[in-house]
Amino acid sequence: MAFFREMEFETTWANLSPQEQEATSPAAVREALAVTHDLLLGRAGNAIFVAETEAGERIGLLWFGENRNLITGENEAWVYNVSVVPAHRGRGVGARLMEHADAHARRLGYRNLGLMVATHNGPARRLYARLGFEEANVIMRRRLG
Repeated sequence: MAFFREMEFETTWANLSPQEQEATSPAAVREALAVTHDLLLGRAGNAIFVAETEAGERIGLLWFGENRNLITGENEAWVYNVSVVPAHRGRGVGARLMEHADAHARRLGYRNLGLMVATHNGPARRLYARLGFEEANVIMRRRLG
């Protein structure tokens, strides 16, 4: 679980905008993630897939779960997080984890697999596009003051 929590933190921190990082602290993000994990990991259907080297070194993870689409009312397979240790990025680990999530979702009978990605995370967005994901929504913000 320590590997999961650390990868979750690193991914979350990296995906905050510079303004969001200035407005918070790593400790506050870790605390918020602990609350989120308590809420979401208790749901049925969660799975955490860990990628390892042949020597057993943990190099990536994918947190799979279920998300209810509030527009369609349909339950969808959801990737809450996919993270790869920096030294192993660009080697196909993330793609293999996503392919595993896709196969898992199909076995469970889901019709859709979704995820959310930061707009400034170019490498992840390119990976998801190569895997056939299409942008559905964009969250926009404007600083007020």
